[in-house]
Amino acid sequence: MNDDAPNIEITDIPSMPEVCLVRLNGDLDIDSVSAIDRCFSRHADSTKKHAIADMSNVTLVASAALGKLLGIKRRFVERGGDLVLAAMSLELKMKFVLMGANKIFKIHNDLRSAMNAYAWEVKHETEHIRLSFPSQLAIVPAVRNFVSQVMLHKGYNDRDSFRIETIVDEICNNAVQYGSHEEHDNITLRIKVDWEKVELDAENISDPGKGDMLRMYMNNMKNDVRIHEDEKRGRGLALVKMLASELKADVTDKGTMVHVTKLKEEQVYGISD
Repeated sequence: MNDDAPNIEITDIPSMPEVCLVRLNGDLDIDSVSAIDRCFSRHADSTKKHAIADMSNVTLVASAALGKLLGIKRRFVERGGDLVLAAMSLELKMKFVLMGANKIFKIHNDLRSAMNAYAWEVKHETEHIRLSFPSQLAIVPAVRNFVSQVMLHKGYNDRDSFRIETIVDEICNNAVQYGSHEEHDNITLRIKVDWEKVELDAENISDPGKGDMLRMYMNNMKNDVRIHEDEKRGRGLALVKMLASELKADVTDKGTMVHVTKLKEEQVYGISD
């Protein structure tokens, strides 16, 4: 804590050298403005292009203090960075909305969300997600909806999100259809998301009596053999092949791994919404 600015403390984030963490406390009233400005000017050097303000202990933000935060934000923007706010109370957040400040500042629910957003939006780091769920068709809709929301949150457009949701639906249904339904034989879905593509891996434990049928479906697709109308799962895998940029499957007596790569639409067509 800084003696001349009891309402503010600025520290480094070791894993993010370009980011400083600003901890604000108590009432940010007109008496705090000068001290905050002095403290920030001393600590926010040119190597810190981004800042996250921890608002969890802030009880009040006067208009003068809000104006000062806006000025500090402008300094970071001029360096090619930003000042974002995190972890404020619901009451304070509502006041920010009423003042229209939410249209100026990015407001995150907590520090972790703010740091994750920096890693994704600024550093373009890859996101890894792993889901494990029972081999039951009734669970698949919740899984596909979750993945669709992740895609939208990561900036994928509606078309891509819908297509990825469809792919997830088909490969998970396929895993249920041809996998073991024993109590502990779960399906695993691994998702790797970056700014250019999504990679999906659906893995199940094999049902010994269905492996040959799945191999036949995969060979039919590989050789462009027409699939019969009653082969519903075959049609589903054919749909995945049409929507995906890449589709691979490894079918063994122990289990099946379906790997799908879907390029972001603008990476393929050079367009966006």
